[in-house]
Amino acid sequence: MKRSLADFNLFYTLVFPVVQFATLCHYRRVVVRGKENIPHDQHYILAPCHQNAMMDPLVVLMVMYRPIVFLARADIFAKPVARFFLTWLRISPVYRIRDGREQLTRNEAVFDNARQALEKGMPLCLMAEGTHNNRHQLLPLVKGMFRIAGETQRDLGDKPLYIVPVGLDYDHYENPYSSVVVNFCPPIDVRQYMAEFSDNEPVALNHMRQDLTLAMKDAIHQVNADEHYDDEYAYCHLKTADNLKSLHLRNNVWGRFMARRHVSQQLAQLEPDSLVPRYDEGAAFARECEARRVPLWFASKCLGVPKWLLVARWTLGLLGLLLLLFLCRDMLLLWIFSNPVVYLPTHLIAKAKVKDPQFRSSINYGIRFVLTLVYILTLFVVEICTCGLWRAVGILLMGLLSAWLTPKVYVFLRDLLYGYRWLHRR
Repeated sequence: MKRSLADFNLFYTLVFPVVQFATLCHYRRVVVRGKENIPHDQHYILAPCHQNAMMDPLVVLMVMYRPIVFLARADIFAKPVARFFLTWLRISPVYRIRDGREQLTRNEAVFDNARQALEKGMPLCLMAEGTHNNRHQLLPLVKGMFRIAGETQRDLGDKPLYIVPVGLDYDHYENPYSSVVVNFCPPIDVRQYMAEFSDNEPVALNHMRQDLTLAMKDAIHQVNADEHYDDEYAYCHLKTADNLKSLHLRNNVWGRFMARRHVSQQLAQLEPDSLVPRYDEGAAFARECEARRVPLWFASKCLGVPKWLLVARWTLGLLGLLLLLFLCRDMLLLWIFSNPVVYLPTHLIAKAKVKDPQFRSSINYGIRFVLTLVYILTLFVVEICTCGLWRAVGILLMGLLSAWLTPKVYVFLRDLLYGYRWLHRR
């Protein structure tokens, strides 16, 4: 008998917290808002935007703290080993026309399995755009999700099924230790479409798609320009500081996301002729940041902040780090030995070998995850055999702490370099 996606999975249960911790270590900061919009103890589908390949489902999995069923495009299941692990991690393939028209009939079984999981109370996560996009723009949504939603709601009867729009926003798609915003928006009750679904299914699916599109655009930083995308995106960073003040937001990851989103919403209301000078400002700001070798996200959080305050923050941070290294200098070698993987520039391997920029962060994550897991477990076994259980446990805990803390030190040092370049500009 074929295993259901919602069945208990011991391998998944054991790996689940490890994957969550690894994802947490992969990012500088993860900001979650709107979790109160998730209809707990109800049937629901999560609909995130898809901007960073496999990192999108990993981020959702990390912040949900519970098992989730995923549907993913079929081409990543091509290799038998990948298919085995993806299936056991409750990820099921969805076939598209590009996979071969004859393959589309296999979606019936996939959708049936997804509906069964939903009816058993297991959340379903489906990237509504169907493919990833390396821009802060929502692509047209595919209909598969809405078909699953309508048929599941029909089976549930009076019990509600909800679709929860989820916005994901990354400071940078490729660079290690960027920040990410996860924005859960108010859920859409599928029951409101069911009368029309019974009479005219295509029209009902289209209405669901239209409503979810509007909700998802509100959940993300939607850059509306196509030809001048880079210019508008840079302009949003340039005007972040001004909008932080006007919206009374703090200068943090969430505040800057909301400020950038507000700038794009303002631009969407302007006439085309009024956009040209703003695009020119954005392009000039991007060129300046490139010349100074400072990323847009870093420049935007420094704009509007007094020079003395920036210097004071970084100086105090550097003094604190030096004091910590001096006090713990005897432990430094053991700290590095417990987990040297965090010091390896594995992102350079992904950048050199992976052509699609969207997959570089995912490949880097996978390399670091496997190397860290193999190294720590090997070291743990060696320590048990040579020094005993308690020392092995201590080394294991130190290795995990190193995996979490060392990247934060790396990020601080990287920011010091960016800060020097930025202050030199001023």
